[in-house]
Amino acid sequence: MQFRELNSSKYISIIIALFCIQSSCITVAKEDSTSVYQRSIPWGISCIALGISFNEQAKDYWSDSSPFHVMNWQTEYDDALLADKFGHATFSYMAARNVAGIFEQSGYDKRTSTLYGSGISLLHQTIVEIRDGYSEGAPYLGFSRGDVIANVLGAGLPILQEYIPALDFIRMKFSFLPSESFKVNGGNSILNDYQSTYHWLSFNVAGMIGKEHLGTWSQYVNLAIGHSVNNIDRFGSGHHELYLSLDFNAEALPFDDAWCLTLKRLLNSMKLPMPCIKLYPNIVWYGIRI
Repeated sequence: MQFRELNSSKYISIIIALFCIQSSCITVAKEDSTSVYQRSIPWGISCIALGISFNEQAKDYWSDSSPFHVMNWQTEYDDALLADKFGHATFSYMAARNVAGIFEQSGYDKRTSTLYGSGISLLHQTIVEIRDGYSEGAPYLGFSRGDVIANVLGAGLPILQEYIPALDFIRMKFSFLPSESFKVNGGNSILNDYQSTYHWLSFNVAGMIGKEHLGTWSQYVNLAIGHSVNNIDRFGSGHHELYLSLDFNAEALPFDDAWCLTLKRLLNSMKLPMPCIKLYPNIVWYGIRI
């Protein structure tokens, strides 16, 4: 199904609004002696974000109802060669970590914050899937079992990283670069074009090798493995693309106040331009590439 969480400027606007609201509210809360007020901030922000998201999707996708229906597995694959599943997993992971950050900065301990962040992320994604199941637009709009699996994996990874520290050196990221198809045919937004969308697993090498070897690898540079698709037509055509790239680790930046902690986490959700090699289906050296 279409990965609607990345719908045009609406998604970017929500992220920016959350960033501003979160940082300003936490600043006020830390000056307030009422801990109940401070701890209510992340719940209020989460409710606002969920309300905005559901309202927009209700207008764009859920206006026409139908009996509950489930997408078949072949359609799920043919739609975008599973690129949308990578999108769901990455979005669920990113949302879980950023919501968890709001809780943590509001006074909750790290583990509780992680559980709340993942829970809210998965709640949002699950409600979306259920509503899709009752909406017109088959075969590409319906309850998607593949989306649910991807959502669980993405939202669940922060929890695994909390309980298994060795996994905390992994980050899931997005990047966007206009494809040739998008340049020629255009569309309502590059964010909705799978061929222009890249999903990455970024590995914090410096953290993995340990402090005793920190000088051998910069803490600001990760190694990332990326995936995209090309020449797709929603009927199973096209091919996968795999990439290997250096990646900037924004979370290593030495700024730790409320605003900067939030900004670092948001920045680290995006794969920034760095030297990159395409590994499949052919080998291409790109130099600097998103």
